[in-house]
Amino acid sequence: MMKQTLLGQTGISVSPLCIGAWQLGGPLFFDGKPDGHPDPGREQVINMIRALGERGINHIDTAEQYSAGESERRVGEAIRGRRDRWVVSTKFGFRVGPDQTRIDDASPPTIMPSLEGSLKRLGTDYIDVYLFHCEPLVEDLDASREILEKAKADGKIRAYGISTNNEGLAMEMANKAMLDVLQFHANLLEPFENLTRLCVDKGIGTQVRGVMAQGRLSGKYFDKAPVWRGDDNRSRHFRDHDFTRYAVLQNVIPEGWTMAQAAIRWILDDPGHHTICLGAKNLQDYETALAALELPPLSPETRKAMRETAMGIAG
Repeated sequence: MMKQTLLGQTGISVSPLCIGAWQLGGPLFFDGKPDGHPDPGREQVINMIRALGERGINHIDTAEQYSAGESERRVGEAIRGRRDRWVVSTKFGFRVGPDQTRIDDASPPTIMPSLEGSLKRLGTDYIDVYLFHCEPLVEDLDASREILEKAKADGKIRAYGISTNNEGLAMEMANKAMLDVLQFHANLLEPFENLTRLCVDKGIGTQVRGVMAQGRLSGKYFDKAPVWRGDDNRSRHFRDHDFTRYAVLQNVIPEGWTMAQAAIRWILDDPGHHTICLGAKNLQDYETALAALELPPLSPETRKAMRETAMGIAG
């Protein structure tokens, strides 16, 4: 049985690996630019989620924006009949408008319509973790808290928070008692230690995303440049990036480990990190991640060497 971790003070127990479902809904374009990933196929996605559930993963993260709701629909189908086994996290604020226009609006009047839409697409009557996907206005926080607290009291959500790396906003929400869970980007290259410390100090649950640094820490491209498809958002963001420069990290990870496993352990060995959202698209990549859970913690010396090497690459 996979060991689970309490998600801060929510009372919710999660597996250390969370299925990130951005990659699982299919491509999305805004203004002709990719903002999603190639479609792995609906049946493959559903079967993979169910197979990972059998392996002990109980946490999955999606959003209303991902593939214009298709990600939520696939997640809902995958967990149908198994809802009580899963901790479902979804997000609101970023939406797809007419003609694939981007809508960035998490204002108070949008919260309940977004929530009801997600509940319908997921085929459930409650969401475990409900997160702002785009940053709300500070002056809207009190009104938003009132709405979210009512949704919690009504049993439609169990916990809420935000997906952001904005430290000031996270602190503001924590001070207003509206940050049960923080989802943020962190990895060996970009650790964002202040956010981790904030969550530890305040008893906030953490979902860490971006652990593979958009593939830079996967090890797949240490000896060859990636070739992104036109419907993969990385084709725009990393068109001219040299992924082979990160190969030097192979020299400081434990013998017999893959780079992906070392990157996962580097995050999970920090007790302030409760679960990581892994954005893999196939079962094989998840098997590599699951194997990392069986490995011993990295030694302090190895952690230091990895971080110093990563800082050298960035420099």
